[in-house]
Amino acid sequence: MAKVFDPAVISKIRGYGLRARRIVEGFVIGMHKSRSLGIGLEFKQHREYVQGDDTRRLDWKVFARTDRYFVRQFESETNMACQIVLDCSESMQYKGEAPMSKFEYAATAAVSLAYLLLLEHDSVGFTLFDEKVRLHLPPKATFSQFYRAVEALENLTPGNGTMTGAALAAVAGHLRRRSMVIILSDFLDDVAPIALGLNRLSFDGHEVLAVNVADPLEVRFPFSGPAILEGLERSGELRCDPSDFRELYLESRAAHFEELRAACQRLYFDLNDLTTSTPLDEALSGIMLERARA
Repeated sequence: MAKVFDPAVISKIRGYGLRARRIVEGFVIGMHKSRSLGIGLEFKQHREYVQGDDTRRLDWKVFARTDRYFVRQFESETNMACQIVLDCSESMQYKGEAPMSKFEYAATAAVSLAYLLLLEHDSVGFTLFDEKVRLHLPPKATFSQFYRAVEALENLTPGNGTMTGAALAAVAGHLRRRSMVIILSDFLDDVAPIALGLNRLSFDGHEVLAVNVADPLEVRFPFSGPAILEGLERSGELRCDPSDFRELYLESRAAHFEELRAACQRLYFDLNDLTTSTPLDEALSGIMLERARA
């Protein structure tokens, strides 16, 4: 389990909680707002008394002012279902000067977040995809499923291509209740189908946290001199001086992620950019702290 399960990372992020911003559905008392109304921690509204209501919930102060019976309703706090969607395509295997490849970094992040959620009594599922969905485990609040996902990640052979949009649509079709969906990917795929998948998740009432994982060399593109650029995901080779293409590459990359960010912003979804040179505990705690403040 040492490859993707890092106790040091988990110990440093345990003080943070991954909170849902949208309203989710659940049954166990926890830290997330539920759509159901009942006896909870936060007052929601009054409702006029009807026969059969619990008289212990009558608000006598309101009765004294209005001479009418009203019961108090509260917004329950509940557990959360979370589906972690991990890109396992060949481009995620890229490793420059950072300690881990993009896949190793994303997989360790996925496992760390899953473990943290299980400690909070939330339920967690996993979806692994490349050109197709390789593995789908629906959300459960059990460590047996967690260990199954870890084993699958450590024995995974990466695929060639990526179909992110199709994977997101498949996830939406599997989820049976409103959930948080965490997507870890390099998002080196056409934005249009990704946007369609995000729209489907939004329409079904899910909350999405997208995490873009990049290698620092991809971000800076510092290469120069005669070279052979070997493309991943069956994109071939190019003999060139990379410095001749740096400006065009950086412009194209910026435009791609600007389009993706705009698609997320339209749906009020988060898109976080992480580089594999950033210590993982620092990166994850930053995401969770930002959500807690919001």
